[in-house]
Amino acid sequence: MSDANHAHIESGEPLARASDASEYRDGLRRYRGGGWEEERWSSFRLSHGVYGQRQTGVQMLRIKIPGGVVALPWLKVLAGLTRDFGQGPAHITTRQDIQIYHVPLERTADALDRLNAGGMTSREAGGNTVRNVNACALAGTCPRERVDAGEVANRLSRLWLRHPLVQAMPRKLKLTVSGCATDCGGATINDLGLIAVEKNGRPGFRALVGGGLGAVPGIAIELSDFVVEEDVPALFEAVIRLHIRHSTRTERARARLRFTIKRLGAEAFLAQFRTEFDRLRGLGQRPWQPLDWRRPTETETGPLAPNGLVTAPNGTIAAIIPVPLGQLSADQLDGLAAIAESVGATQARLTREQNIVLLGLTQDALAGLAEALAAIGLDSPDIGAAKASVVTCPGISTCRIGINNARAFGRKLVEDIDAEPAEDRAPVLIRVSGCHNSCTLHHAAEIGLHGLTKTVNGRPAPHYRLHLGGDVRNGAFAVEGPIVPSKLADRAVTLLRRALKNDRTPGESVRDWAVRLGPEGIAALLEPLAAEAPTDEWFVDWGETRAFTGPSRATGECAAPQAPTAHLGDLALDALANFDRFLAVGRWPEALKAGEEASVLAIRRLLAGHGVSVAEDDEAEAVFARFRASPAATGRALEAFDAVLAERTSALVTGSAQSYREALSWLIQSILNPTGRAA
Repeated sequence: MSDANHAHIESGEPLARASDASEYRDGLRRYRGGGWEEERWSSFRLSHGVYGQRQTGVQMLRIKIPGGVVALPWLKVLAGLTRDFGQGPAHITTRQDIQIYHVPLERTADALDRLNAGGMTSREAGGNTVRNVNACALAGTCPRERVDAGEVANRLSRLWLRHPLVQAMPRKLKLTVSGCATDCGGATINDLGLIAVEKNGRPGFRALVGGGLGAVPGIAIELSDFVVEEDVPALFEAVIRLHIRHSTRTERARARLRFTIKRLGAEAFLAQFRTEFDRLRGLGQRPWQPLDWRRPTETETGPLAPNGLVTAPNGTIAAIIPVPLGQLSADQLDGLAAIAESVGATQARLTREQNIVLLGLTQDALAGLAEALAAIGLDSPDIGAAKASVVTCPGISTCRIGINNARAFGRKLVEDIDAEPAEDRAPVLIRVSGCHNSCTLHHAAEIGLHGLTKTVNGRPAPHYRLHLGGDVRNGAFAVEGPIVPSKLADRAVTLLRRALKNDRTPGESVRDWAVRLGPEGIAALLEPLAAEAPTDEWFVDWGETRAFTGPSRATGECAAPQAPTAHLGDLALDALANFDRFLAVGRWPEALKAGEEASVLAIRRLLAGHGVSVAEDDEAEAVFARFRASPAATGRALEAFDAVLAERTSALVTGSAQSYREALSWLIQSILNPTGRAA
């Protein structure tokens, strides 16, 4: 990975590995040959970023873009993937991923080969893993930043990519990094977030934990008011280990970290974190080079780029390219690659509002930008901002658990905005989710909507719940508004946008405006819609021709169950790695404990494969005794296990751990790969 395409990747775990695609291809072969049951296959493919769709036989491929940082050659890679494997445009997500839809299952392995060859990955873009690490979209050019949050996100991604500890956690973890207190990365609504700060003249990060949206949203609490950069890996590891240790694996709807913190209590969780953090500090981690810290040249916290342009401290310009609904065709991606080259851009970044930023431009380069963008069907930064402020998920166009066609409704909003006089097109951040899961972050919107079903005259009809004035940076979710029929929701948004333009007092935020009006005032604004009588149109959603039928009974891919023992082998490998880490710093008792933990986890994995259950809190001796009395105690397994016990005793006597370590490795590998082939 040393060519120019991958120059932004420095040390640590590489983003792309050819072995990822070959591993996926082998799993696909096993599944299609009947060797893997559906549950194991689902868990496996999701960990490779391959999602099911509402349509049978085709998949959505989610491509992980750490920090939203796009090397310019990747634009052509994405164009080729979209053109050759998918149908329709590629989609920029609110978590700075790229999604390609309608990829036939039998072609997914070839798509991953192409992706990896281009230096990109889908590894751990789904499943119960560390998901894509987000960052401020203007990182690297923002005059307010203390550090390039995109670079930090890139490094954090590679700290945990392919790490055995995070392959099968109780539930996913969403991480983010913000370069300053403006918190464009959204640390307050992620499982774990960093905000760059300075304390006593020293740069570092403030850490927040336990945020999230969805049906039961929660604002993160402070984990640490200051942590130096060299301790960030240990901080993240401590939180991950607490998540694995305490989060439920049986109640999927309550397995996210914020529910674990609530169940344990914030103070108890923070106390356990401090203990775990202290235990892990000083242990070996994947490489981490010192960051390039800088002094902010601007301290304001208001809108940063009202005209779509930002001037960096070094004098270069970042241009925010509006991408309506985050959708780019293969030809547009190719066109953007050519434009980026022609204007001398150094890099591109994806925004959490589904747009794309070109960095490193000169003033002279801007002259022909609008014309070049128009040639590929995109607006210039200054005139397209309002349309690009509409954010949607795919809804029922592809999502298994979508309720409404959020994308088609978003398209109607864009058309409405485009038809307005230019002076009325003040950008208002509108986020439309096709269900309550908040994939577009509707709780954080100036105007948010989420899809739901209501019965009207005995028939199901698509509706939207309104949300107004989200201000999550200051700990406030949007004010909940009324429910309106989907076919009236476009008019509701128009009324609200006009009121925001005309009725706010000078300097009044959308949040303060919504609170000032309250539920009665908001209802009064929408009074013109209240008298509307139901028509047949109400029962057919935007973009649809058939009558609305209500929510699907399908299970969402993000909450799909994992194979019940999948995590035990990974945790055994992680414990073996910890054995090495503790030995490296001379912490012999902890190394021995890690070795015993590796043995217990490996034996538990073996027992589970033979239908023998063992309680998680059983002592090592009880687990070992259960093993000896079980059908799992075959000659090969017993030989490997007895070697571990013998070498452990020898290590205690001689003080040399090499043979013990080799025996542990043999035991784990003989259980994970009993035939000598990939499991």
